Amino acid sequence: MANPIPLDLDALNLSSIAKGLISSITDIDDFNYLASNLEKVPVSLQSRMARKYIDRYTEKKAGSQFRANTWMRRTIARLKPRFGVLLSITHNMPLPWHILSSVEKTKKHAGTLALECLEKALDVSEQNQHLPYEKIVRLTYEGVAGYAKQFGVNVPFYDMREDDLPQACFEIALLKLQCDKWWARQLKTLRKQFLELLEIATGQVGKDLYYDKKSQKPKRRGISPYSSKQAQREFSFAQASGRQFLEMMELQSSDGDVINLIEAVKSGMANPANRRNELMLRIRETEELADEMGYVAMFYTITCPARFHANASTWDGSTPKDAQNYLTTTWARARSKLNRRELKYFGVRVVEPHADGCPHWHMMLFMPKNKLQEINAILRWYFIQEDKNELYDRYGPELTRAKVFNKFVDINTHGTHIKTVEACVKYHAGTEKTKLFKIYKQKRSEWGFAKKKANEVAIQRNKEEAEKAKVEKREPKKFKAKNHKAPTKFYRTFSPRFDAVKLDKSKGSAAAYIAKYISKNIDGYMLTDHVDADTGENLQEQANPVLAWASTWNIRQFQFQGSPSVTVWRELRRMPKGKPIKDEIIEPIRYAADNANWKDYVKLQGGMCIGRAANFKSMYEDTPMGNDYAEVVRRIKGVVTNIDYKAMLTRLFNNVHNVTDATSLKTRLIEWTRQLKGTAEKLAAKASTNVGAADLSWSSGNNCTPIAVGSSAELILDMVGCDKKDIEEVKKDLNSGKRIAVNGQTYVVQDGVLQIWDDKAQIKELRRQSIESMAHNEAQNDAILSSDSAPTQCNNMFYSFTETQISSLENGDTVISNGRVYFTRGLDLYSFEKLDLEQPKAAIKIQVTEKHYQAAREQYDLASQFASVDGRSLPNSTKFKKGHADVIGDLDLARLVLSGEATAISDNDWYAMDLMA
Repeated sequence: MANPIPLDLDALNLSSIAKGLISSITDIDDFNYLASNLEKVPVSLQSRMARKYIDRYTEKKAGSQFRANTWMRRTIARLKPRFGVLLSITHNMPLPWHILSSVEKTKKHAGTLALECLEKALDVSEQNQHLPYEKIVRLTYEGVAGYAKQFGVNVPFYDMREDDLPQACFEIALLKLQCDKWWARQLKTLRKQFLELLEIATGQVGKDLYYDKKSQKPKRRGISPYSSKQAQREFSFAQASGRQFLEMMELQSSDGDVINLIEAVKSGMANPANRRNELMLRIRETEELADEMGYVAMFYTITCPARFHANASTWDGSTPKDAQNYLTTTWARARSKLNRRELKYFGVRVVEPHADGCPHWHMMLFMPKNKLQEINAILRWYFIQEDKNELYDRYGPELTRAKVFNKFVDINTHGTHIKTVEACVKYHAGTEKTKLFKIYKQKRSEWGFAKKKANEVAIQRNKEEAEKAKVEKREPKKFKAKNHKAPTKFYRTFSPRFDAVKLDKSKGSAAAYIAKYISKNIDGYMLTDHVDADTGENLQEQANPVLAWASTWNIRQFQFQGSPSVTVWRELRRMPKGKPIKDEIIEPIRYAADNANWKDYVKLQGGMCIGRAANFKSMYEDTPMGNDYAEVVRRIKGVVTNIDYKAMLTRLFNNVHNVTDATSLKTRLIEWTRQLKGTAEKLAAKASTNVGAADLSWSSGNNCTPIAVGSSAELILDMVGCDKKDIEEVKKDLNSGKRIAVNGQTYVVQDGVLQIWDDKAQIKELRRQSIESMAHNEAQNDAILSSDSAPTQCNNMFYSFTETQISSLENGDTVISNGRVYFTRGLDLYSFEKLDLEQPKAAIKIQVTEKHYQAAREQYDLASQFASVDGRSLPNSTKFKKGHADVIGDLDLARLVLSGEATAISDNDWYAMDLMA
């Protein structure tokens, strides 16, 4: 046989990375095998598959090359039916692969897109300057939003752009589209979901454990159920980095209390144990409430059509998020139908993934017994409408055959008679339904036999117990027959999509039935001995992949139906435990929440299915322009009674607890500030110096030599020529806070430590003092501007003045009216509060924040640059001559530059290079 010739890689449709990886193989047969197979794969996936092949090929184990080739052959065979879907996915890639494959590059690209949106906004606005402002804003939004939409991000208000939206909505959206942080958040989600979709499409998500018929042993495919291994790694890393951030931070209250942020998080709903406990409490007491109302429990399992399942041959590339949107949309339509029919129901919904990542729902609903069939029929009808034919096609092709049967025939409207006719009727050939029905009958027979045997065993045990009790002269115990679960009717047409089971109270509570699904989707608590039916894995080990799946696709896992607001419940539980309040209207519901009595809480809210007519709702505080995008920020502050007319009327008609008096309860009494751990301690230690938090990290170890006060300090002082008497006087001065300069060095005691500052240390100390003073001035200016004493523009008050007053203002005089002083500056009218010496106001509270220190540092550092250009080590001050500024100082120049009133200088300026004439 002739020697094989290696294929020409340049002649094949391969990516550059794939070519480089193929070139690393020296064996010509393996070289040609890998190149020919990779050419069949979409270009964007070639490098991924080539790397996985090389990893297997280079393993230091016998037969690694053979196993790598086997893996490639099986992978190509598995992906070949869905090459069309893979091409569609890669064709719609939102960003180039070299950007999406890197977290840092994706984050960096956010700034590029924000800048491009800004440039596009400027171009559109300049082209339409002849139009009114409102029209310019709308056209600019349409242009920028259309550009951003091609990247697959969720553009604000895009679906409502045809509606008559306020101008503020478009302005908010434009601010977001020009923000690199907003783009970074969008691209982070986009990247995470697209990479996971590729993992699903290439078969890396699915059932891992399977039974090998040849070896008759369980084996693994090397893939991950629910979510890919990459998604799980990124989720674990995000969890770890998030925890590390929490451990670095602390919370400080307005009262001065300090707690670790991680401890605050553990005490809230972010703690999986707390979340699980609250869910189980609500479910258990919801069931008790349903029992009081005489409702029955139904357990539904609802899945998606085959086109949403990645393991189906008809998968169209839909993501788990698309599948969840289908389920929520269909549920919304079914819920609307139930509401139109005035059918009452309530319960809980749990979302969990199949092994291939497609979501399905488990719903436990409570409903009136006489409405059970109607509700089941409505839900079943809606959830099997989409792609209904695939349910029929499962049972074989539809054919026709001749059949003889009796038929009622009209006779000239004088009556009817039965006539034997022969006609063609439809039927399914080779039906799977017949096979399934036979299996069901067999399982039903086995169940009946087991049930009969259990009854016989129970009868025999009761007889033996009765004889034994008769001898011992006591009451006999009663033994019940062991319960055996009857098989569901899985042969029914709609079973793959919709399954409804009526819960039997004799076999266990509804809360116990759904507890497994709750725990599996939170932390796997108490599921050590349970096995997942989808994957064959231990349920406790599947908690992390499920959480990674929910985080990747932003899917809400739990939702209650028909239940009053849990936000009000949580707000009421924020109040001090065991301490009643004086408000007689809110106290009963506060007491119920404080004692974890969900059932009484629901009754006091107006019962289940009360909706927005509940007695109590959340109280919010709106902050206009509350964030960087000029949005109205709503912050919850407490609880308020719902005395809306329609709400009270609804509660009256429903004959439930009805609150008619207006009252409220503020639950958030303390403001908390997040800061680095240890900041509060440092601020307390430096309270006398009032130094900013960022400056507290400055230590004497830099350019300084700290020495404890004592014998070593005396030795140092003696070395500079001081006798004992001088040493005592110097120590006294130092301990009182004074500084002593000797031989170009400065001595100072700080925190009981003697420090010796050289020139650099003195410059650094001067910088700290200057920043402290400037920050205090900035805070003082802010406090004055925010007080009533600050002049405010009020042109609208011109119309309230008399002609005499207006004449006085035009002449430059002031006018006093209603306790305020008015004056003009240019064409504008300003006013400030009149000072009343008889009723002095409280002093303005000055609070120096990190914002002020940051501004002061920026100003001082810029001034230092100006000084260095002039050959000076320290910034100078403005020099005055005859009451006017003669030479502006570095600090004042830096302030003017930062405010935009002057231009910055550099070492390239003509006067800095000694080029003055």
